[in-house]
Formats: sequence, C-alpha cells, structure tokens
Amino acid sequence: MEITIKNNEFRVKGKTGVLYSKPNGVLIETPDGIASKELLGAGEYEVSGISVIGIQAEEKEIIFVYEVDGLRICNLNNLTKKLTDSKVSAVGDVDILLLPVGASSIEMMQQLESYYVIPFGQKSEEELEKFLKESGLVTQRISKFVLKKEEIIEDQTTEIIVI
Repeated sequence: MEITIKNNEFRVKGKTGVLYSKPNGVLIETPDGIASKELLGAGEYEVSGISVIGIQAEEKEIIFVYEVDGLRICNLNNLTKKLTDSKVSAVGDVDILLLPVGASSIEMMQQLESYYVIPFGQKSEEELEKFLKESGLVTQRISKFVLKKEEIIEDQTTEIIVI
C-alpha cells in the first residue's frame, strides 16, 4: 500500500485499486484506471476490494475509515474538535491516522491510537513544526509512504510521517 498527498487530498494505492480522498467522499479506481466509483457521505461501501466506512462527525464533516491491503486508515478530513467516545468506538482500531493539523490535533491523535500519523492541512510550516514538537514523537519526512501489514510491529510506538 502506498500513500501520497497533493493539495491536502490523499491517494492510497493498494493491490486491488486506488482511493482518492475528497473533503466529502472518496473516489476509487480499478488498478488499470478504467472504472471508478465515487462514494459520498456517511455509510459503508466496498469497491474493488477496498472497504470504506463514512461516519458523520461534526455538522458537515465526515470521518472516513478505509481498509486497503489489510491496513485500516482513518481520515479525519477537516475535523476541528476532539471526537466523542461514540465516534472513537465507531472508528475502531487504526493502523494509519490522517490527521488535520490544528488546535485539537494532539488530543485527536491520542484518542485514536495508531502506529503511524500523517499530518496535513496545516496553514504554515510553523504550524506543522509546532505540532511535531508538541507531539514529542519520532518524525520521518518522505515523499510517499509505503507500508505492508506484516511490517507493523504490535508494540511499536506511534511514528509521524510527513509527506
């Protein structure tokens, strides 16, 4: 599985398809790029072997949980407030957290314990640096994030990946 980001939209490439995140939904393409399906709003979907759960959060915000190549990825989109206990339960276990940088980022990151956190949406480099410093976690800067489920070590500490 491979994750890249451009203009705060993620591209998640798996063995059976490619997922593109959008603010209110996702677009999934077959690996050959011939067929695609756009999924909008809350609900449960499966397209081309990729599972997507949309969970209504704030008024207009939707939390998306993707399962690609056995990895669970949570995209908090533009969420600005910490999650309620019921939303944390609805999200469940997460391997990778796509986290909007803002006032509640650290709290949200702690609520949804994951192996990897990919921050995005910061207004400036200074805002990102402040978040990284406050997190106190190991940070890796790379152009794309490639991971296989079997590479995750059960007791590893959370690592921040800046793409």
